[in-house]
Amino acid sequence: MLMLHQHITRALLALFLGTLLLSGIVSYVTIKDNNLERYQHELATHIELIKYELEKIDDKEAFANAFKEKTGFRLTLIREDGEVVAESDYNVDEMNNHAHREEILKSQNAPYGYAIRFSDTLKSNFLYVANRFELGGKIYYLRLASNISGIMHNFYALWVKITLIFTVSILLGLYGAYNLSQKIRQEIDKIIINLQQIADKDYRITITSHFSLEFFEIANFLKKLAAKLEKRARQKRKYTAKIKLISQQRSDVISAISHEFKNPIASIMGYAQTLMDDGDANAQIRERFLGKIIQNGQKISSMIDRLTLATKFENGDFTTQNTNFDIGKLTHEIVQTFKEKNKGRNLICSVPEVSITADRTMMEIVITNLIDNALKYSQDNVEVRIDEGVLHVKDSGVGIKAEEIEKVTQKFYRTNSHTWDNSMGLGLALVCYILKLHNTALDIQSTFGEGSDFSFKLPSKNIIL
Repeated sequence: MLMLHQHITRALLALFLGTLLLSGIVSYVTIKDNNLERYQHELATHIELIKYELEKIDDKEAFANAFKEKTGFRLTLIREDGEVVAESDYNVDEMNNHAHREEILKSQNAPYGYAIRFSDTLKSNFLYVANRFELGGKIYYLRLASNISGIMHNFYALWVKITLIFTVSILLGLYGAYNLSQKIRQEIDKIIINLQQIADKDYRITITSHFSLEFFEIANFLKKLAAKLEKRARQKRKYTAKIKLISQQRSDVISAISHEFKNPIASIMGYAQTLMDDGDANAQIRERFLGKIIQNGQKISSMIDRLTLATKFENGDFTTQNTNFDIGKLTHEIVQTFKEKNKGRNLICSVPEVSITADRTMMEIVITNLIDNALKYSQDNVEVRIDEGVLHVKDSGVGIKAEEIEKVTQKFYRTNSHTWDNSMGLGLALVCYILKLHNTALDIQSTFGEGSDFSFKLPSKNIIL
């Protein structure tokens, strides 16, 4: 299979050769006809001049010879009956009757008779021009002839020059076609290189072309194609990353559920198995074991509730039910509940009565999680207060490393050094979801080894009562 530039070269070569052949034929016929017409006209002009001279000349034979020497044309004077009277190139006594010569017959019906034929007398092709006229009261035919070989010699010389011009033109055309094909080849190579680049998923192409409008349009199209493919590749990478993240989150969910559900389920199974094995256990032990089973069941239920709530928040399936309530009173109630459950822990609550508009249940979850988180990470005092419309939950516990502060609010994240039951790493994630729904956010200030301060701005204009 030929390449494009080879097709172009071959087509141009065929075009030039075809043009040369056609032009040669046309020029050959045209120039030949023009030459013959010019010679015919020239011979006819000489005939008109000679006719006036013949009336004054007695020796017609000598005149014919003299005319031949001066002009190179053959002169023949013929009587009406065809007998040759004077001849410049041959002995008249040996010449045949010319009454039936073609040019003689034609001149009888036209001013001039023309003929091109072979002369048996001189063994050569001649152009004959004959004219019928009256001389001394008698009819004669004056005939002039020119050797065709002389005429054609000039014609061939001219045609050779034209052929040389065409040949040079062809060579120049082929040279131009070669250069054109090389330039086209270069432009095609650029396109191939960039297509290979795109095939290798490298979309940073810089193709340019000013050779022709077609290649310029192709270059622009390739740039647009590369830009589109690069955009799709970015979208695909983002989608792939999203799928990987979702897959990782699912794995985290399964891992967290498996880990956190294991202990309470094991406890439930252990206490239940003990009760089944010991049917005679006293009422006090039975009651204590059943209490443990209920307690662990509540832990599992609380985990499921948290997971369900986090999923709703993440999917946007939850809407707040805002009411006006006293967050100070709510905070005191929550703190009191924690004091009853964590006897011996010092919980300080310095919260005035503050009326806000928010979802009371959701704000209860926020405050509960923040206090629960502070108690788990600290063995010292935990302080809850409101300063200038900002609720703070401060502890003097282990604190959080600087590089982990942004991570602790992510789902299922827990520090490597501290774990606790019933956490699943959802507490702070839930807090962030809820506060975002109330157009506020959680702020964490922590020093590792000294303690942490979790705070958020109250979600609406508040009024201290």
